[in-house]
Amino acid sequence: MARNTHLPAPQPTRPVVHYYPDPAMVADLERLNATELAARRAQERLLYGRWKVRQAAIRERDRKVRQFWFGFGGVLALVVLAVFAFAAWMVWTWLAALGAGVLAIPAIVVFLAVTAIGGHRCVTVVQHWH
Repeated sequence: MARNTHLPAPQPTRPVVHYYPDPAMVADLERLNATELAARRAQERLLYGRWKVRQAAIRERDRKVRQFWFGFGGVLALVVLAVFAFAAWMVWTWLAALGAGVLAIPAIVVFLAVTAIGGHRCVTVVQHWH
């Protein structure tokens, strides 16, 4: 119980830092009167409004493109599944024609297992945080 009596640890006092204006940096700043500042703010509001309209148009175009590719991907996936189903049916009938009906199911299971295991690739992504 006595070991926690010194917490929190005392912190050393930090020195006070005074910042003085650098004449080289002050010369880079623009000095605007009230009317110039109001005109500049109005111009920036106008540019910001144009930017917002442009961003809305980009967002709408991106939404349409995503919708198209999502639909196209769905159709493509359906076609790929149909091709796989047709290929499986052809393999099944070929094995049945050979008279290997009893061996057809284990052969297909082994083929799918070898395909699934042999086709698996692990990709390691290393991300560095700085």
